[in-house]
Amino acid sequence: MSASVLRRVISRLRPARIATVDALSTFLQERASLIAQKCAIDYCRGKTGLASYALFTEKPFLDALDVCRWETFAVILGDLLILVEAALRPQVGREQRERLCGALAGLHAQILSSMPAPAHRAQGWGDVRESVALRLRTGSAGAPAQALDVADHSAKRLFDTLPIHSSYRELDEEVVYGAVRFRMIAVNQELQRRLAPEMLAAELLA
Repeated sequence: MSASVLRRVISRLRPARIATVDALSTFLQERASLIAQKCAIDYCRGKTGLASYALFTEKPFLDALDVCRWETFAVILGDLLILVEAALRPQVGREQRERLCGALAGLHAQILSSMPAPAHRAQGWGDVRESVALRLRTGSAGAPAQALDVADHSAKRLFDTLPIHSSYRELDEEVVYGAVRFRMIAVNQELQRRLAPEMLAAELLA
């Protein structure tokens, strides 16, 4: 086995710790994109069956799918940051929680602003950014968020924006919610394993 292949195998088996804001940003973007894309596409393909091959060539459908993926990505990104706040909370004093939430809300805004604005979001992501900042502030005053709680929030956004007519998906809500819950819990478990909370909290508060 070559050295480069061995390094790739080791990196998969023992991924690097998430100890910096840059590492956290990369992790969150990758996982939020994965959840949004997989859950949306898998549902649409499963719902339309053999017709999906034709459907995925239709521009109106693809445009609507892009809206769904972008909107869900932005919300999942915020929900994952709420889980990060819960994981980092033991590292900060009560008086520092507001600063931590501000830093995490700022990271959410920074990630979204670093990406090209989708066609349907010419006005920007202001409403989503404000919602995430508010949920971080209010959530920090209560019990730490659980993956299931934020998963249902993300799942609602996905379900509401799916590019399948509401009359055809009205009985599939639990299916969609279940898919998002499964992936959100898996990502949160990975986050808990890889997070270096003391180092990350210190950088966010600096």
